[in-house]
Amino acid sequence: MSSAPSPALQSTSAPAGRPFALAIAVVVGLLLVMDVVGALISLQAGLSPTLLDALGPQARLSAPIPMMIAQVILVFAVTRRHRGVAIPAAILLMIAGVLAFISGFYDGGYVADLSAAERVFQIALVTGHLAMGVLAGLRLVRLLRG
Repeated sequence: MSSAPSPALQSTSAPAGRPFALAIAVVVGLLLVMDVVGALISLQAGLSPTLLDALGPQARLSAPIPMMIAQVILVFAVTRRHRGVAIPAAILLMIAGVLAFISGFYDGGYVADLSAAERVFQIALVTGHLAMGVLAGLRLVRLLRG
C-alpha cells in the first residue's frame, strides 16, 4: 500500500507563496479602508482642516494618498506569478511597512495630541502596516525559494 495520497485527495490550493500574496492584498485593502476612516476621524476631530489635509503628508490617522496609490500598485505586482515583478514589489512593500512605523517618530505623529480612541486607531493602523511588511517578507522568502 502506498503512503502517497491519491490524486483525488491532493490539495488543489494555490502554489506555494500565493496565500501570502492573497493575505497581502487583504491587508492592504483593510489598510485603505482604515486610511479613509482615519481621515474622516481626523476631519471630524479637527486634527485636519480638510479631507485632503487628512490624507496628506501630515496625516495622523491615515497614510498619505501617494502611499495608498503605491500600495495598490505594489499589491497588484506582488500578487503576480512572474518573479521579476513580484520580488521587487515584495521588497518595496516590506520597506513601506517599516517606513510607516518609523515615520511617526520623525513627523511628530507619535507625539501628536490625540484622544485615547484616536491613539488606539493610530496604533492599529501602524500595526497593520507592519503586518503588511511582514507578509511581504514572507512572500519574498517564498519567491526566492521557488
